[in-house]
Amino acid sequence: MNGRPERAQTVVRLVRRTQSRESSSRALPLTLTIAMITIFVAALITRANEPGTALIGALDPPVVWVPDAPSPGSAGPSAKATSSAPRATSVALLATSSPIPTTPPLPSCRYADEATAHSAYDDWQRTIVDTISRLPRGYVPPDLVPVSRAGLSGGGTIRRIAIADLKALVKAGRKAGVRLAVESAYRSEAQQHRTFAGWVRTSGVTEARRFSARPGHSEHQLGTAIDFRAAGGGSPWTPAFARSRLARWLAANAWHFGWIQSYPPASETQTCYGAEAWHYRYIGRDIAAEVHASGMTLRPWLWLHPSAD
Repeated sequence: MNGRPERAQTVVRLVRRTQSRESSSRALPLTLTIAMITIFVAALITRANEPGTALIGALDPPVVWVPDAPSPGSAGPSAKATSSAPRATSVALLATSSPIPTTPPLPSCRYADEATAHSAYDDWQRTIVDTISRLPRGYVPPDLVPVSRAGLSGGGTIRRIAIADLKALVKAGRKAGVRLAVESAYRSEAQQHRTFAGWVRTSGVTEARRFSARPGHSEHQLGTAIDFRAAGGGSPWTPAFARSRLARWLAANAWHFGWIQSYPPASETQTCYGAEAWHYRYIGRDIAAEVHASGMTLRPWLWLHPSAD
C-alpha cells in the first residue's frame, strides 16, 4: 500500500511537465502572429500620415460619379467625380466597383425666353422647345406639305420629312380598326399667339400655361407635331379621349413609326405641362425607338442627348 502513492505522484509530475511543453509550443505561433499584426498596423499608420493618402473603411462614403447638369443652351452634360470622402489612393483597403453615372437634374419648370440650343431647320429631331427654350422669331419650316398626303383628314400642314412615316402610322391604325384625323398640325408663331391668348381668356394665365405653350415655345411651330383625334369625332381635349381605344393604340404603337407622345400621363414634373394623350411629335424611327427603350419622356431625353441626329 505504501508504494502506490509514490507511483501516483510520479505520474502527476510527468503530466505537469508534458502540459508545460505543450503550452510553450502553442505560445510561439501566437507571439509571432501578434508581432506581425503590430508591424502591419504600424506600417498603415505611418502610410496614412503621408500627404495625399487616405484609407477607405467600411463606413466611409463611396466615391460617386455625378455629371454636371446641363444648362439651357449648353452643348450637353459634362461629368466629374465628386465625393464627401477623402481622396482615395492605391492604399484603399476595400475594393470598390466602377462609378455609375447618375441622371443630372432637369431644368426646373420655370418660364423664360432663352434661345433653344439647336434651332436650325435640320435640327428638327433635337430642338428643345419648352417653358424655358424658344425658337427664334420668324421660324417657319421650309418644307411644309398638307397632312392629306398621309391620308389624314382634318386639314393642316406638316414637314415633308414626316409624311412617309405618318402615312405608315395611319395605315397601321386602319388595319387595327383605328381611324386617325388631325385636330391641329403646324402653327405659326402668330397662330400660337392667338391660341395661347384664347386659353388665357377662358382659363386664366396660370392654368393656360399648364397645357398651352406661349408663342415661340410650342412644338407645333416645328412643323413636326400633331394633335390627333378620331376621324369623325370631336376635339380630343377631354378625359374620355385619353381612355379611348384610339389614344391607347397610339400610346402603344406610334413610336414604331417615329412618333413620340410628348406629354404622357404622370409626367408633369418632367415635361412642365399636363398630360396630353393627343399630342405627338415626330423625331424619326431610330430616335423614337431609343426614347421608348429609355423609359424617359421626350424632354429629359433631349436634354441628355443633345447630339441626337
